Amino acid sequence: MPGSKRFILPLVTVMSCLFLIQGCGEDTTIQQGAIEAAPGFELDLFSGGSFKLGKYKGRVVVINFFASWCVSCGEETPTIEKVAQEYAPRGVAFLAIAVDDTEKKARAFLQKAGLTIPAGLDRSGKIKDAYGIYGMPTTFFINKAGKISYLHAGAVTEQLLRHEIDKLL
Repeated sequence: MPGSKRFILPLVTVMSCLFLIQGCGEDTTIQQGAIEAAPGFELDLFSGGSFKLGKYKGRVVVINFFASWCVSCGEETPTIEKVAQEYAPRGVAFLAIAVDDTEKKARAFLQKAGLTIPAGLDRSGKIKDAYGIYGMPTTFFINKAGKISYLHAGAVTEQLLRHEIDKLL
C-alpha cells in the first residue's frame, strides 16, 4: 500500500522507546508467582572481603542491582540508604550489585550517592544472568529461608521497601 510506509518509522520508534523505558520505569513491578530459591553467589566487595549469599540464610536480604549510568538508580539510592540504616539493627542485610558497568564508575556513583551498604561489581555478568536481570534498577527481597519472595523492576520507594521487608520479618 502506498501510504503504509509512512507509518512504519513512527511505529518502530515507539516500540524502541518502550523497550528502552522498560528497564528504567517506575511502575514495572513484577510479583513472583511462586517463591523460588535465590541463586547462590559470592561477590567481591569494594570495601574488601566478599558477600556470600549462603551465609545469610536465616536473615532477610535485599539485593539491589544498579548501574552508574542509570538515572532511576541515582534517584532511589537515598531511600535505600535510609531504609538500610533503619533496618540494620533488625538483622536485614542489604547488598548493591553493579552490573554492565566499570568498577571506577560504580565506585564513583556510590560515593556521590552516599550509599554505604555493601557493594560490588558483577564483573562476569553471572549474577545478573542467574537473576534474569534485564533492566536497572531491579531489587530482590529474599526471605529467611533463602527464597525470593518478591522482586521490583524500577526505582523503589520507601513505602515499598518497608512493606516488603516487614512482610519477611
